[in-house]
Amino acid sequence: MSGMRSYYISRTLISIAFGALFLLTGSPWWMGVLMGALALGFFLWAPRSGRYAVHPELGVTALRRDEHTQSINDRAARNAFVIMGLALAGVSIYFSAVSKADVPVALLNYTLILGVAVYFITDLVLRRA
Repeated sequence: MSGMRSYYISRTLISIAFGALFLLTGSPWWMGVLMGALALGFFLWAPRSGRYAVHPELGVTALRRDEHTQSINDRAARNAFVIMGLALAGVSIYFSAVSKADVPVALLNYTLILGVAVYFITDLVLRRA
């Protein structure tokens, strides 16, 4: 088999297994199909995303990380960590000094969502630069 063909076949089988896992755990049939399709979509997008170095000669394990992609991931994670730390510090200061109330759990969830958004936005910007 040629290089990327074996990668795509193996990832199709993994996506089918992932969808079947949802079916076996009691999810509706459409949920299994949707999750399998999303997994397959990710595997089709990954070689073109710029997140990995593609080596077709390696067959099933064609995607690798190189120093550049790892450096981008590290910087994006650092930025997300710093922003989440600052947001949590701000929330803590506000609710301890100004509001004198307990911190709502929903607000902590929003800071987590903020951190994830910062990670992906930073990752996207650094890969386009």
